[in-house]
Amino acid sequence: MSDPAESRMFPTMPEADTRSRALKALTGWWEDMGIEAELAPPAKPKRLAPAAAPERPPRDPLQTPQKPAIATPQAAQAAGFGTPDGDPEEARKAVARASTLDELKAAIEAFDGCALKRTARKTVFARGNPEAAIMIVGEAPGRDEDEQGKPFVGKAGQLLDRMIRASGLDPETDVYISNVLNWRPSGNRTPSTEETAICLPLIERHIALANPKILVFAGGVSAQALLRATTGIMKLRGRWSEYRVKDADGEAGEHIPAMPIFHPAFLLRRPQEKARAWRDWLEVVKKVEGV
Repeated sequence: MSDPAESRMFPTMPEADTRSRALKALTGWWEDMGIEAELAPPAKPKRLAPAAAPERPPRDPLQTPQKPAIATPQAAQAAGFGTPDGDPEEARKAVARASTLDELKAAIEAFDGCALKRTARKTVFARGNPEAAIMIVGEAPGRDEDEQGKPFVGKAGQLLDRMIRASGLDPETDVYISNVLNWRPSGNRTPSTEETAICLPLIERHIALANPKILVFAGGVSAQALLRATTGIMKLRGRWSEYRVKDADGEAGEHIPAMPIFHPAFLLRRPQEKARAWRDWLEVVKKVEGV
């Protein structure tokens, strides 16, 4: 027989409450790591017998079927009507006349050729020192970046700043940071190949105007897109490559040494890889001291 006093000290928690608290703790941990989770709605009770579908009147063969109304371009694309909008050539033309970083920022903010802009809060351009010798290019803004309008300001960005400071550099004066995409993909998902291709001329013009001595590609998306590589970041990281600078017409010009590294968001999930990321970054620091 259970002790009444013990029951008062340790009351039995209903199983539903236990599961609810565990689920809240799990989703809270996801949010702390920068992962947005959408909880599925509760399952509907099963019917014992499916209701018979009402009979439809025969369709008039001479009548043209009507497509359902689509409220937004995003809904139209999701429903299968139309194709993803955007054209890399239009993106290149939009920024071709920009001769300064301020003009480039204004041109990108005015560019409407990427559907991601419609769901993003802000256009994320860059942070740091545009005259720095090192330019870091990530993948796409996350939730914190979308809110503040600056790249790498969330947990991943804070980890990147700590690594930069540990090497004796200052993230505000010794590096210049941007992304391949200037707008956040909804839900922090990986950008599609089409979205990356549309935005590629924008970051290529950005690199040409910043003209850094060293490029660092943080993550597989930026490394593969800017190096035109097909291998993954596991093979690309830690190896020096050459990036060909693109002029206003998209023609390749001079080379810039480029080092692909793990994205700091990946290091938050795989902290055991921090040692390799640190060695790769020290190679960058060593390289910039010799140029």
